[in-house]
Amino acid sequence: MRYVPVIGLEIHAEMLTNSKVFCGCANEFGGAQNDRVCPRCSGMPGTLPVVNQGAVTLAAKAGFALECTVNNYSAFDRKNYFYPDLPKAYQITQFQYPICTNGHIRVCDTDIRINRIHIEEDAGKLVHDDYEGISMADYNRCGVPLIEIVTEPDFRTVEQVQAFVEEIALRLKYAGVCDSRMEQGSLRVDVNISIMPEGSSEFGTRAEIKNLNSVKAIGRAIEYEIKRQAEILDKGGKVVQETRRFNDNHGDTKALRSKEEAHDYRYFPEPDIPPVYLSDEQIEQIRKSMPEPPNMRFERYTKEYGLPADDARLIVLDKDFSDFYDETVKLCPSYKQVSNLMLVELNRCLNDSGTAVCDLKFTPAALAELVKLSDAGTISKNAAKDVLRTMFETGKAAEEIAKEQNLIMSNDTGELEAIVDKVIAENADSVESYKSGNQKVFGFLMGQVIRFAGKGANMQVAKDILTKKLQ
Repeated sequence: MRYVPVIGLEIHAEMLTNSKVFCGCANEFGGAQNDRVCPRCSGMPGTLPVVNQGAVTLAAKAGFALECTVNNYSAFDRKNYFYPDLPKAYQITQFQYPICTNGHIRVCDTDIRINRIHIEEDAGKLVHDDYEGISMADYNRCGVPLIEIVTEPDFRTVEQVQAFVEEIALRLKYAGVCDSRMEQGSLRVDVNISIMPEGSSEFGTRAEIKNLNSVKAIGRAIEYEIKRQAEILDKGGKVVQETRRFNDNHGDTKALRSKEEAHDYRYFPEPDIPPVYLSDEQIEQIRKSMPEPPNMRFERYTKEYGLPADDARLIVLDKDFSDFYDETVKLCPSYKQVSNLMLVELNRCLNDSGTAVCDLKFTPAALAELVKLSDAGTISKNAAKDVLRTMFETGKAAEEIAKEQNLIMSNDTGELEAIVDKVIAENADSVESYKSGNQKVFGFLMGQVIRFAGKGANMQVAKDILTKKLQ
């Protein structure tokens, strides 16, 4: 039988606050185990949580980034469960009144609805020592501020899910909410998946796959789970609602526990934290502070600037890179030329050196001056690439480098005519081949002219002279 998958996501994103959500411990990744823990985040009796207002602001920004409604009123609840990485034996979260609701993101020509975004604290981390046969708890992550993004079950393909996760990660980075480093666990995805017979409208029994931390793993886990559930149904069995874990090494999922329903967590209002009120003025202030999101930049690059979609997509993948591009074209609106230099030469320099855009030794204004030199014909486009590499290494101005490397183009036609005459005289066989109809030889002859003339020559003028003399 043919089946249709029905998929919903719960995405946990760690927010970029300096401290944890209910205490003053540092919110950082890595470090020694249990060195960022205090009585509050470790759940000691008698301690009281205090809400990090920065976390509230970032959660609201996430709502705007994901086209949600940011609510004036939200409140915290206790989610009770017992697990070694949760020292309080409950998690502070938002159940009844989340901070954001009713969003949507369009991917793969499909509108994916976002049910809610709520604030909660992260749990600790269990470190399993298979050699010793023990598990140890690291509570550094306890109390790290999270948002949980809960979608409706609107996904029907793996491609939709992967595109959605990539879009969410990018939008959260642009908004400054989360660094979206899935390999470090700052963005983790739970997949709820069921299958139903093709043509049916009744959803099947779902399984939840926990803590997927790469787009590739998400795709593999979904594909395996679709196959597993289809085999059960084809044999006349019933899929059991449960929580499962994906094994990246084996490419399969294993049952962890039966799936809890909301009543199993015994939610009740958090008595130690007052509700959060955001006035219309505060919400509007947060909205105005939002940077232009990547989807809108993509539209601007393709429709206003005329960039190819592939170029625009590559530029918006990194906000710092996109910001640098925007500042450059404000000063020199040669949109395609700037894009070419940045996507090819600048990216090559960044990749080879392992540095980031924020570490560059030159400014957008300096890059704009380089492009202006090229557009004016002062240096050739090929020379501009050489100048950019030197700018990357030294931070010197483009014109200074061009003069030092003799890259300022000369329009002395007399000198170029002498070079062309020399090339023609020394390559008589190639000239005869060209006159016989072998057009490819022209490239060889032009290469010889460039070799003698150097990068400081005006190549267009040289090409015109060579063409005229060959004719």
